[in-house]
Amino acid sequence: MGMKRPGGDYDGQSQRRALLKALLIITALCGMLFFVINSRRGVMILAYLELGAAVASLALYIVVRRTRRLLLWTLLYLIPFLTIMMIALYMPRSSPSVFLWVYIVPVLCHLLLGQRLGLAVSVFYILVALVMFLYKNPAYLHSNQYAEIANITLSLAATLAFAYVYEFSSHRSRSDLMVMASTDPLTRLANLYRFREAFDYEKRRALRLNSPLSVLVLDLDHFKAVNDSHGHKVGDLVLIHVAQRLRERLRGTDLPCRVGGEEFTVLLPDTGRDEAVLVAETLRELIEQQPYRGGRLVIPLSCSIGVAEWGADGDTIDELVEAADQRLYIAKQRGRNQVVAEG
Repeated sequence: MGMKRPGGDYDGQSQRRALLKALLIITALCGMLFFVINSRRGVMILAYLELGAAVASLALYIVVRRTRRLLLWTLLYLIPFLTIMMIALYMPRSSPSVFLWVYIVPVLCHLLLGQRLGLAVSVFYILVALVMFLYKNPAYLHSNQYAEIANITLSLAATLAFAYVYEFSSHRSRSDLMVMASTDPLTRLANLYRFREAFDYEKRRALRLNSPLSVLVLDLDHFKAVNDSHGHKVGDLVLIHVAQRLRERLRGTDLPCRVGGEEFTVLLPDTGRDEAVLVAETLRELIEQQPYRGGRLVIPLSCSIGVAEWGADGDTIDELVEAADQRLYIAKQRGRNQVVAEG
């Protein structure tokens, strides 16, 4: 469905958090080492900058362990780190080998910032580094050593391209894994994992906006008879048929979910009990009016639905589903093919 997927700590974030923590430790150790080296060489400005980077890295490590604003703190680490690298390139007494550090810029930026932002930051600092290099080494221009300049530029461009392609393929792989982990393989609806995650997101939103939130639990009537009479393959086709009907009728912000067997749940943001009952009746009528058709085979369908409203019937997803499930059971006892919202 078109509902915005709530973000967990995966989608690359847990990986980036672990990488950033490792880099902060490495940066702190390297900063202390180069503070000693540059102090002995008499490059005191650079030495104190590296000492400051080491101290800041240790402080950031404590913050990064738990922050939810990982991108912000990543930028607060990466931009000063890369800027110090550029200053080191500019310093008159710095070693020419400092330029070698520029080759890690595209790798770090893409791993920590993702595709687009990583590419933008990488290109900016690579261009700055090339300008610094040519400024400090004008002989490359004056003596027509264009082959050397081309080698440096092309090798940096290749590193940048490799980093971008790697991050692009990794992002697609993570996205595919998240879809697989949150989708019912038969109906392609959301599964229970995604349903719980979406409820947490919508609950926070409802609290913030003071908006209603409801849940439906829907169960097909006499579905066991369908499997017994026509086989499980036809039963699966019936479930796919019902899933398609749910997609057709629900809003893009609603989230239908198959939780197992012939049972479905629906998350209805910005929907109170009365509106949820109307939605449930619409779904019940739709399923009743559109039987499954496969060639000459026609299977009449009906469903029973229980309705629960967040706040009035519970605060957690388990409480709401339990309340809706109890009302679903009442609907079954009353003869099936009906909606129950109280009791």
